[in-house]
Amino acid sequence: MGYDYDQTHEKILESAVAHFKDKGFSGASIRQICKDAGVTNGAFYAHFASKEDLFLAIVSPVVEGMNELYGKENSHYMDIESVDDIDKAMKRTFSSNNRLIRYVYEHIDVFNILLRGCAGTEYEAFADTLVEEEAKNTMEFLDKCRKITGKRDKISKDMIRQISRFIISSVFDQVVAQREEKEVISETELVSEFCLAGMRHFMEI
Repeated sequence: MGYDYDQTHEKILESAVAHFKDKGFSGASIRQICKDAGVTNGAFYAHFASKEDLFLAIVSPVVEGMNELYGKENSHYMDIESVDDIDKAMKRTFSSNNRLIRYVYEHIDVFNILLRGCAGTEYEAFADTLVEEEAKNTMEFLDKCRKITGKRDKISKDMIRQISRFIISSVFDQVVAQREEKEVISETELVSEFCLAGMRHFMEI
């Protein structure tokens, strides 16, 4: 592909990000995206099959990147063989959360689209999906912990879902409120510390 093709492609993407962020997927129009990008509707269809195709080209790589990062971070928590390992894994929560938050702010426009403007797309349950994934991984971690400690705690699946929603909302609500990255990191550290104290109490470690 030539320079003109690549340049046009980038102009469409840049214009689309602004429109999806401002109006959401359903409110954005191909005609206006093209107008602000300085290209014709015909040129648009040389690059994207539809508005949905354009939306996915913007959002999917960022979501895939987050899933990959989250998977790597989560794998560290499962490598536990002793009570000391459990405590170390819990303490790693801070650095893990910070890396994820930094990734969010590296792609802040796309995350604003995901959190406020993706109704009508396959990503409209993005935050809820993350909550369920976090809850599932936490329950797997706790199951391993119980085998090591030999203790039966009072932490239910519903409690884990609520904690997971609390932690994820504490990040995304601040993103939507346009808080600074350093503020979000600071607040999330406090939330994590609060939740970990409760977990340690119930697990008696």
